[in-house]
Amino acid sequence: MSTSTGMNTTTLRVKTPPGFRVDAAALRPAALAGMSVAEIERIVLPAGNERCVVGDVFEVLRDEAAEGISEELPERMPAKAPVSPARCDGHAPTLVIDGAAQWLDRLGAEMDGGCLVVHGPAGDYCGFRMSGGMLRIDGHAGHFTGCEMRGGRLTVHGDSGDFAAGALTGDMEGMSGGTLTIHGNAGARLADRMRRGLVLVGGNAGEFAASRLVAGTIAVAGALGPHYAYGMRRGTLLLARRPAHLPATFADGGHGFDVFWSLLVRSLADEIAPFSQWRADRLPVRYAGDLAVDGRGEILIAG
Repeated sequence: MSTSTGMNTTTLRVKTPPGFRVDAAALRPAALAGMSVAEIERIVLPAGNERCVVGDVFEVLRDEAAEGISEELPERMPAKAPVSPARCDGHAPTLVIDGAAQWLDRLGAEMDGGCLVVHGPAGDYCGFRMSGGMLRIDGHAGHFTGCEMRGGRLTVHGDSGDFAAGALTGDMEGMSGGTLTIHGNAGARLADRMRRGLVLVGGNAGEFAASRLVAGTIAVAGALGPHYAYGMRRGTLLLARRPAHLPATFADGGHGFDVFWSLLVRSLADEIAPFSQWRADRLPVRYAGDLAVDGRGEILIAG
């Protein structure tokens, strides 16, 4: 899946870790595409009470100098990680961060276009309030991944921490647009207060998944932690396997949703397995709830 580098590609290769967490929100593809290498090297990155300069932490490569950087998944990633359908548009401004680590927070935060490829794990708040473009993390991601995301496509090839696609503490809206794909496991409070968009989890999800869901679609291939769909008002929770226990506040949802299911299956055809393998002629079992609140949400069990 190697992508050729062109006049729009910038690569930042980690050379000297700073020893503290860094706010990397300023490293956005479109912004860096219009800057020279020298200008990029002078960018100041905040880090709490500290700060650092890009040139002290990264080697900055542009165009031909970056041709040796591959976009294959690194060997340290688990072999079970499937190939992502997320690819960079060859004409979009592209930023590659090579040798990334968990001290890099807010990668792709408020990103509105272009392509950001992260080779290695990432810190917290990746894709925070992202509204466009493509962010791909070839490793694990921290807490609040895709938090309050508004658009674009964010793909994590490893696990994510708590509050993925959720809301900041005190805020009323979580993810409101775009697609978040987590190939591994998701932590607690997945998609808390989410109101629009698509979230796909190839592994397990922690406690309170789809809690206080307002709208949108969440699909989980593995097991769920306790208290899933708590306070769910509307929206859809898709499950590839039947959970051990169903919430007491959900009732048999009946049938008559075959047109909706057909359209949903079609929209998932290019996403990760097992969701891409579901068929329109095999209706899932439907449960409606949470009856303790609005009661117009649904759990669909396709397994």
